[in-house]
Amino acid sequence: MSWILYVLSPVIMHLLISEGIAVLAGTALDSAACTALSSAVVLPAAIRMYRRDGKLHEKGFGSGAERKSRSEREPGAGQRVKGFLGKCAGNRGAEPLFLLGCFAGGGILNLLWSGLMNVLGITRLFSNDTQTALLTSGIVMQLLGPGLLVPIAEELVFRGLCYTRMKMQLPVWQAALFSALLFALTHGNPIQIIYAFPMALILVLLYEKGGMLAGPVLFHMGANLLAILLT
Repeated sequence: MSWILYVLSPVIMHLLISEGIAVLAGTALDSAACTALSSAVVLPAAIRMYRRDGKLHEKGFGSGAERKSRSEREPGAGQRVKGFLGKCAGNRGAEPLFLLGCFAGGGILNLLWSGLMNVLGITRLFSNDTQTALLTSGIVMQLLGPGLLVPIAEELVFRGLCYTRMKMQLPVWQAALFSALLFALTHGNPIQIIYAFPMALILVLLYEKGGMLAGPVLFHMGANLLAILLT
């Protein structure tokens, strides 16, 4: 139970802050401004948790026997938390083309997946009021909130913290699946859940293959910014 709370605590913190700001400032600020403010408040706490996890991962968790068991089950389970831009010389995630590809890929896949959902009629079956409210807010707050701050905050919370913590006890594929499902469910409505789940799996893949958070952050930014600009 303590491990589950440890894994979920960044997500719970994120949800409590978001809902609290929505309740306290929802009448004074539009949806995008509330989202921007929530992400700005979440970021310092998430960064502290991420740095603390990095130190803990360097030392390993629990007793020597527990660390050995995890190491045998998942060879990379005790590795240090990945940095934002990667620190290993020659890491392909640090290459500009990889980062550019992440940003462009986010926009392209957003376009393709949204188009497929429209063709299948999914967007006509369910309400998407939350997304509509975001995309009808002031353009400056849209760009600052969903466009820039939200991707950084959510990637820290869901990939940098939640997924990485799950990996300490679960095989990578299970951690990827469960963290993606959790990410999707926190979006709160069927359309966003259907959209967010496959995107989250891709974000985990970029985090693993690139060896840093910058890849999924840029992918997330590309997807959100294209939605904003097209609207």
